[in-house]
Amino acid sequence: MSLRWKIAFALAGLTFVASAVVGVAVYRVTKDRLLTEIDRSLADVNARPGRGPFQFDQIGDRGPLRGFEAQLVLADGTVADTTFESAVSSGDLVDAAASVGGRPGASTFDTVTVNGTNYRVRTSGLPRGAVQFARSLEETERILRGLRARTIALSMIVAGVAAAVGVWIANSATGPLRRLTAAAEHVGATGRLDAPVGAAGNDEVGRLSAAFDRMLAALARSREQQRQLVQDAGHELRTPLTSIRTNLDVMRRHPDLSSTDRDAVVADIHAEVEQLTELVNEIVAVSVGDVVDEPREEFDLAALATEVAARYERRSGRDIVVVAEPTCVVAQRGAVQRALSCLLDNATKFDPSGAPIDVTVREGGIAVADRGMGIPQRELGLVFERFHRSDEARTMPGSGLGLSIVRDVAERHGGSVFARNRDGGGAVVGFRLGA
Repeated sequence: MSLRWKIAFALAGLTFVASAVVGVAVYRVTKDRLLTEIDRSLADVNARPGRGPFQFDQIGDRGPLRGFEAQLVLADGTVADTTFESAVSSGDLVDAAASVGGRPGASTFDTVTVNGTNYRVRTSGLPRGAVQFARSLEETERILRGLRARTIALSMIVAGVAAAVGVWIANSATGPLRRLTAAAEHVGATGRLDAPVGAAGNDEVGRLSAAFDRMLAALARSREQQRQLVQDAGHELRTPLTSIRTNLDVMRRHPDLSSTDRDAVVADIHAEVEQLTELVNEIVAVSVGDVVDEPREEFDLAALATEVAARYERRSGRDIVVVAEPTCVVAQRGAVQRALSCLLDNATKFDPSGAPIDVTVREGGIAVADRGMGIPQRELGLVFERFHRSDEARTMPGSGLGLSIVRDVAERHGGSVFARNRDGGGAVVGFRLGA
């Protein structure tokens, strides 16, 4: 059974039960009230035995009454006088008389059946018997039967209306859920992420639908980024592979190359392999989010920059000047170290002058300045894009991924990146870590 029908049936059932409970309570109260009024009327009636049947008067002698029956029962159970069609000398009526007979002032109220008709009876004790006043309950029972029928009919009508309202409420409540389910099934069956739910509202279902839309949009962006990464990576990998294949073809076709030419070809292949290795490593780092699962720790950013600069200085032979203020940060140490290494690689590549590279650490940020050719003004907003390389840089080694790794690290820590041209020539590129 679907959720909407469960809601509809539950609402109808609860409404029917509530209506039935209220109906039963009203029925019981009405019945008790009617019997109370009958008992009051019986308490107000009196009878005078005469030559013929009893004559009934209200207490206070306010005139004759109609619709009452009376019976005089002696102490031995004999019916001395009665207005019933025949004397009732056995059954509940006489038993009630026996319970108060010979006890003047004692009185009881009972419901008894006489000749198939229900009566409400007041029995009052006399010195030598009891007198009974009875009133038929036919009218009362007819009223109660009508009340029962109306209560049941009203409960059914209310339950039907509640079921209809429940269907409407269930449709309204589960409509977004059905669309959400259809969208999830569409994504599961087709693999396509273009199945927006589009439900509005500030309730839980509306927020769930909006979150599902955002999730699909994020997955679509991620898939597009992966597709773009594969395309760009294929394009970038093609260049060094083509160069390697060309050099190998040269060596195969010209086995008699001089040692000088052969060494030059081998050196070229070796350089291309190194570039290819670096490119593959950077592609892997970008695609899987390098050290994304590394725990964060507190460390001194200045000390880390000094350590990385010293290691890079020994490896590259370039002078690196570090100007740092002690700055404690909570971050992924390996990720920050890789981002700084990418900045140093970038500065070394675009500054062939051999001049010192400046590293500045201040207020949770690192800036690396070189004295190279700088960044064209139109490229300043693009240098952190994946595989982006300016026209001036296409002849230089590299993949165009280093600065995108820097941006990913900074954004993962709630920070930002920046790039500007340095006064006097060169560029300043760096990042800041968030709180």
